[in-house]
Amino acid sequence: MRGLAAVLLCLVLASCGQVPPAEVPASRTQVVSTATPPSSPAPSVPSSVASSPVPTTTLPSRAGEPGTTTVRGTVSGGVESGCLILTTGTESYLLLGADPAIAVAGAVVEVSGRADPGAMTTCQQGTPFHVTRTQRG
Repeated sequence: MRGLAAVLLCLVLASCGQVPPAEVPASRTQVVSTATPPSSPAPSVPSSVASSPVPTTTLPSRAGEPGTTTVRGTVSGGVESGCLILTTGTESYLLLGADPAIAVAGAVVEVSGRADPGAMTTCQQGTPFHVTRTQRG
């Protein structure tokens, strides 16, 4: 009888250990949202840019490469950090690989490259556009 009591005591004490991470109930899981809160202020655009809209411009490619497009518009910051959006008036392009010294928020630029509507990005806005040339517009 004493041996049985000792075995039961060992089982009770062993069951008092910590629960391994894989056995943590789902109700203890923390959900983290990466969405931008709705109260975030919109990126500021200098009044000189806001008051003079840039006309929509899609130019034939000067590079002569098939499928290359040239567009002109105003650059603004995206809703996600590090994302640059080129607005042409009717279209919005997510600039991928644009020269960071030229493509800055508020600048009017002309970029050449290829639109890639199926590209996966974290920027959540604009048609992805792989830039091969950037110049001030």
